Amino acid sequence: MTAASEAPHGTPAGTVGRDVMTVHTLTRVDGKLRPKCGDGAPGDEVQEWTRKPSCPYCLNDEQAPRP
Repeated sequence: MTAASEAPHGTPAGTVGRDVMTVHTLTRVDGKLRPKCGDGAPGDEVQEWTRKPSCPYCLNDEQAPRP
């Protein structure tokens, strides 16, 4: 993680893997920050941002579809 930050509402937000446009709500899973919707591969790097979440799955408390 390069910038430790939280979204204005107090919940961590950030991007996963190479997708730097979709901002997810982040949650701790096994001590690591992961997207709430489950998007991304297990080894994908998570970057925290001060941007508001934009992921429709995170915003609607849904799981992202798996490819």
